[in-house]
Amino acid sequence: MSHEPVKFDLVSLLSELDVSLAEFEKGFPLDDFAKSNYQQHPFATLLTCCDSRVSPNMLGDTFNRVFCVENIGNQVKNSEGSLLYGLLHLHTPLMIVAGHSDCGAIKAATSDFSTEPAALVKELTTVKGSLEQACAGIKVDLAAASLNQALLAEINVDVQVEMLLTHAQIAPLVEKKSLHIIGVLVDLHNVYGEGYGKVYTVNVNGEKNAETIKKLNDIGGFATKARRLTK
Repeated sequence: MSHEPVKFDLVSLLSELDVSLAEFEKGFPLDDFAKSNYQQHPFATLLTCCDSRVSPNMLGDTFNRVFCVENIGNQVKNSEGSLLYGLLHLHTPLMIVAGHSDCGAIKAATSDFSTEPAALVKELTTVKGSLEQACAGIKVDLAAASLNQALLAEINVDVQVEMLLTHAQIAPLVEKKSLHIIGVLVDLHNVYGEGYGKVYTVNVNGEKNAETIKKLNDIGGFATKARRLTK
């Protein structure tokens, strides 16, 4: 499960961070922040894998726009409280669940992770549970499906969307159409054959048929991005 460590030049790294912090301070959007009375008013709650290759800025400038919740394997159960804060208290009209190809959490959850630290075992057990639930639902053998990590990432997103749709406090928001739940898959390795870094819509409020999603007229450009590996 471990990755090959990258050797950083700490002096150079800290110097680069000095520049980044200075740019953040210089470009801080104070005027817009003041107009919002210095409160947060995000338009989306984003649940994404904390993989460093999956950036929340796929939704554009995230400052005061995206309430971002990250954990390994983008699991609802591991961040339920944070998600409820975004949906029930910040009232974001969009809930986006973002999985990705080559997900390390999925790879780990389909292997033996019993010797990992207890906290990591706990989170990976949740990921494994999601995958088992997903595979049982579509009658796919998890061991066989583990060969196709992108497929597992896709149906893992499905499970998270379903958990949100059946949540007692969240379901009424979807029924009233004050909330849309959209599942996306970030293709980091050109698994879909259309290029690296492409984002695909794989689930909208529980709808998983790509052709049906393409016909939805209330989700903007997410409709044109509909595509799935699984049917």
